[in-house]
Amino acid sequence: MTGHVLVAGAGIAGTAVALALRRAGIGVTVAESRAADHAGGAGVRLNPNAMDALRAIGADGAVIAASASLVRTEVFSPTGERLSYRLAADPASPRGLPRSMLWNRLSTALRDEAARAGAEFRHDTRVTGVTRTADGIVALLDDGGEIVADALVGADGVRSAVRTWIDPDAPAPQGGRTRTIYGFTPDPPCEPPPPEVLRIHLGARAFFASRRDAHSGGCSWFTNVPVTGARAGDGDDLRERDLRERLDELFGDDDSPAASTVRHADRVLGFDDLALPHVPRWHTDRMIVIGDALHVAPPASEQGAAMAIEDGVVLAQCLRDRPRPADAFAAFEALRRERVEAVVALGLGNAPGPPRRGAARLLHRARDRFAALGRLATLSDWQRRPPTGGPAWAYDHHIDWTEKMR
Repeated sequence: MTGHVLVAGAGIAGTAVALALRRAGIGVTVAESRAADHAGGAGVRLNPNAMDALRAIGADGAVIAASASLVRTEVFSPTGERLSYRLAADPASPRGLPRSMLWNRLSTALRDEAARAGAEFRHDTRVTGVTRTADGIVALLDDGGEIVADALVGADGVRSAVRTWIDPDAPAPQGGRTRTIYGFTPDPPCEPPPPEVLRIHLGARAFFASRRDAHSGGCSWFTNVPVTGARAGDGDDLRERDLRERLDELFGDDDSPAASTVRHADRVLGFDDLALPHVPRWHTDRMIVIGDALHVAPPASEQGAAMAIEDGVVLAQCLRDRPRPADAFAAFEALRRERVEAVVALGLGNAPGPPRRGAARLLHRARDRFAALGRLATLSDWQRRPPTGGPAWAYDHHIDWTEKMR
């Protein structure tokens, strides 16, 4: 059995796998470049499959305490007329309602649970290289230190270094024709909708979606715009001043809460909408990638955080039950590849049904892969008419922690 794992990255995938590994009795060290009190990140929606995965490792209570149920979505016209009203899920379903929370609150809740379970977190340091040894790996850190482990899990995000160490020819995320801009306004000048409601105002140039944060009373909001001026992929590095100016241009003339809410925001973040539909090589015998390092789902999937959590739980099961990391990694890929690629395709508008098998699966994957990149331009259309339901195969996924991974 694997005795100690190093995880690169303490985002949602990294903290989830750290907690799951401790539940499996495996030692874990997490290296994270950001400070422990990092307050960045956007709003996160956790659909029922995410809560199911958290329930498998006993983390659902902590996340419920830090989040709010999302009951319905409302859409208003530029003149203030309510155009639609849709439930987020069946309230009578035993799967429960989706949860909504801030990204940093989710990662902090999972990190704290993992730390209480015995995981070690090393902040302000990054894994910069790895050397293979006879029985494991030695990871090099940018602070000059080293960590010896049986395996390395790359949970280091969209621009993963571990992905390129596994395969120097690994594809990079594609797209970037649209950009999602998020913000948080601690003292909104206009009364935001209650925490259980996502309210979307359609403006003359863009939409504005917002909800109240259940814990602080502030307003979490987002919009989606075409990329202009900056090279695709630069969204993470955009200056906040430029984003604010762009939003003022979009919402300044609208009769909605958008402009005033943005002006009072204490942080504004912009991220290009990227997708990574297929990574040919997921692992070596001692390294593997999970979460956004492995499969970047467009916002339309509403499954980015859920897939990261599912990855962490299933990988920990495989490492618990298979004698060698290489065997565990192969089992993980066999269990996860069809599902995660189907979810990314769903976000791109290319998944009419559940993952296929055999010849049908190969034909479907080939067709989707050629069409996927061109579909990113339609994300704005989804954002204007966001789905509040979803295919059962995506949301009804279940993980049984007691199941043995043979």
